[in-house]
Order: sequence, then structure tokens, then C-alpha cells
Amino acid sequence: MQIRYWIVTLLIAVTGCSQTRTGEPPVPFKHFALDNTEGLRASAGVTLDALVSSDGKGSLRVDAPEPMTVPLFEVTDVSIEDAVLIYQASMQTEALNGQAYLEMWVRIPDKGEFFSRGLDRPLTGTMSWATVATPFFLEAGQKPDLIRLNLVVNGKGKVWIDDINLMRQPRP
Repeated sequence: MQIRYWIVTLLIAVTGCSQTRTGEPPVPFKHFALDNTEGLRASAGVTLDALVSSDGKGSLRVDAPEPMTVPLFEVTDVSIEDAVLIYQASMQTEALNGQAYLEMWVRIPDKGEFFSRGLDRPLTGTMSWATVATPFFLEAGQKPDLIRLNLVVNGKGKVWIDDINLMRQPRP
């Protein structure tokens, strides 16, 4: 199981989450444009930035004076099982002394909460817009009732995040 996880993770990273062995592209499930704060869970250390954006419509800027986890969105209207969930976003950094990556928590009733972190391609230093993603594999019978999307900043500096997508894809 663990070997299959790493193979699929590598495949998703190499192909930019475009397709797995099923040959089917990911299907958008939820989209958060981040050109406003509607539904945003974070309240401290973040601001909307109308000038810096991957899509020209604004982004969320995180000014991290120390390591922090920024709670972004919660998704509760989930009706998915036996699939790959993919949390994807555009990110940019400036003078980041440390790393920034995506984190997804998935709650499965009567089983608990599990996470997936995008540690395979963390951003660091000063980097222009990059698309990053992290997958989570649901097996048959695993039906989440809550998905939390976070941004983790392990260090200090500035991070912008924009155009967040939660997608699903058949498991390979």
C-alpha cells in the first residue's frame, strides 16, 4: 500500500496532477479563487492582495513572522469514496526563510482524521508563481464528512496563495 502511495504521489507530481493510470483527468470539485475572503477561516496574519495574483484578480498574502499553519477552507458537502482527492493551488514566496506547503486534513466518520502534506515540492526563498498539489487517497467505504485545507509556513517570510482547487479523480 505504501509503495503504491508513493508511486501515485510521484506520478501526480510529475504530471502536474493531470492524469493517473486511469487515463482520466481530475474533475473539479470545489474552487476558491481567493479574490475575496468569503468562507476563509484565517483571521490573523493574512490580507487580500489586489496587486499580486496568479490570475490577476487578487490573492491571499500571508506575512509569517514565525512558523504558522493558516486555516483556509473547510468543505463539508462531500460525497466521495474510492477516489483520489487533490488539493491544488498557485503559490509564490518572497524572502521565505523556511518552507511553505499545502496541507489537507480529511475526517472519516468512525475512523478519525488523516492528513496529506505537499512536502515533495515545498516553496522556499523567493519564488514566482508555481502550481503545487497534494493528493489524498480514499478507499472504497471511506466517505469523508469534512475536508480542511491549510497552508503551512515552516519559517518566516511572505507567501501568496491563489486559485485553490479541490479535485477528485478515480483511484489508479
